[in-house]
Amino acid sequence: MSLIGYSTLELRQLIERAFEPDCCEVSCADGVWLTIRLGKGEDLIVTEVRLDSLSTCHDVFTLVGQVREEQRLGRSQTGISRSAIA
Repeated sequence: MSLIGYSTLELRQLIERAFEPDCCEVSCADGVWLTIRLGKGEDLIVTEVRLDSLSTCHDVFTLVGQVREEQRLGRSQTGISRSAIA
């Protein structure tokens, strides 16, 4: 579990709401990696991040900022980039 006191569902909702009004879907199928799908069609950005790397609110804030920057730069990825917050 990441972020002490938050369930995976709450963490997913927190991240999805951070990207509103953009279309954002966060999933965690294996309990280890969060998959973030932001946008639709050709503008889709897919990022994976280790769930245990999000231990503080600052980590979540940093993740949202990094994905927003990818979106701003128009980096549409065909595959999934795996990243960890340092």
